[in-house]
Amino acid sequence: MLRNNFINNLLNLKDVFVKNIVNGDDFVEFHVETKKKSHVCPSCGSTTSKVHDYRTQKIKDVPIQNK
Repeated sequence: MLRNNFINNLLNLKDVFVKNIVNGDDFVEFHVETKKKSHVCPSCGSTTSKVHDYRTQKIKDVPIQNK
């Protein structure tokens, strides 16, 4: 948990869990996961915390260590 907090503070990440870091020759990948939150169903209006779908999203940012 200490490592996770250090990385979140270093990269200014809020409300996410760092699950994995992949350090390749010309890239660095941070695999993060958001916290589960309750949402209102658009169809019936009831509150639920069930997950309907998972997805992977790539976000490009400025280079880190020339990667």
